[in-house]
Amino acid sequence: MPKILSIQYLRAAAALMVVFFHADGMAQEYFHFQRLPFGAAGVDIFFVISGFIMWITTASERTTPASFAVNRIIRIVPLYWTMTVLLYGGWLIFRDPATVPSLWNLVRSLLFIPFVSPRTGEIQPLLIAGWTLNFEMFFYAVFALALLIARRHRAVFVCTVLSALVVSTLFVPPSGPVALTYTSPLLIEFMIGCLLGVMYERKALPRPAVAVFLLATGCGLLLTSGVLSAANISASRFFHWGLPAFLIVTGALALEPKLKDWRLPMLLGDASYSIYLTHGVVLSAAKNAVVFSGNGAPSLLAGGFILVGCLASVVGGVLVYRMIEMPLVAICKNLAAVVRRPAAVAAHRPT
Repeated sequence: MPKILSIQYLRAAAALMVVFFHADGMAQEYFHFQRLPFGAAGVDIFFVISGFIMWITTASERTTPASFAVNRIIRIVPLYWTMTVLLYGGWLIFRDPATVPSLWNLVRSLLFIPFVSPRTGEIQPLLIAGWTLNFEMFFYAVFALALLIARRHRAVFVCTVLSALVVSTLFVPPSGPVALTYTSPLLIEFMIGCLLGVMYERKALPRPAVAVFLLATGCGLLLTSGVLSAANISASRFFHWGLPAFLIVTGALALEPKLKDWRLPMLLGDASYSIYLTHGVVLSAAKNAVVFSGNGAPSLLAGGFILVGCLASVVGGVLVYRMIEMPLVAICKNLAAVVRRPAAVAAHRPT
C-alpha cells in the first residue's frame, strides 16, 4: 500500500522527540542543563501509530496469523538483535567482566521477556530503547490471534483483550516485570490506534479545521504535561502523554489530503526505527567528544552537545538504515520467500 505521508512525518517527529529527550537528559546529568521532559512522549506516538498501522495493513483476507508474525519479526528482530549483540560484545571487550550483564539477561533481551535491569533498576533490556519492543511484540501476538476471526469482529477482540488486561490490575495487583508490562495502561495506546484505523477506513476522521485544533491541543498538552519518568508505564503516563499522542495522530491523519511529499521527513520516517535503536550509542559518543573538547560555560557545552548529539544521531541512524537495516530486512524477506515456496508448491500439488 502507498505510504501515508502524515504517518511518515509523525514517525520522524517521534524519533526526533526521543533523541532530543535523551540528549536533554544527558545535558542535565553532565552539564547541569534544565530538563525539557516532553520528548519521551515520542514513544506514545509510536504506540498509537503501531495500532493504526497494524489495522490498515491487515485489511486483506489473505493476511494470516503466520504471515503477519513473519512480517513483524522481519521488521523488528534483525536490527534489534544485531544492535543488542554488538552492545553486549562491546561490553565483553571494554568493560570489567564483573560488570558485564549475565547471559540470561542477554537471552531475555533477545526474546523480548521483560526483566528488571540491574544497571538501571527499571524494566529494561540490555539495549534500553528496546523496552518499548516488549510492548510491541506482545501487541503483535494479540493482533495475530485477532486475525483468526472475521475482520468485523477483530477490533472488538483486540479492544476486549487489551482492556481486560489493564482492568485486571484493579482486582489482582500485578507482581513482577512480566505482569507489570502486559497489564500496563500503555496497552490502551495500541487499542486506540486500532480504533483510529477503523475511523480512517470508514472515512470518519474530523474535518481539517477540527484536525488543526486536535493537533494543536495535543501538542500543547505534551508541552505542559509536567515531569514523568521515561520508564513510567502507569496510568499517569497514558493520561499525560497517551491521550495527547492520540489527538496528534488523529489530527495529522485528518490533514493527510493537505500534505505534500517532502523527501527529508519521508527519509527520516523510513529510518525512524534505526534512529531510535542507535541514538543512545551515538549520544554517548557525542557527550564524550564534547567533554573532551575542553572548558566552556555549562550552558554553551549543553547546547553544543544537544545540537551535535541530535544531528549525529539522525545521520548515524540514516546510515544504519541504509547500510544495515535495509540489507538485513531484504535478506530475511528472501529467506522467508525460499521457505514459503516449497510449502506453496506442496499445497498445490495434486494428490
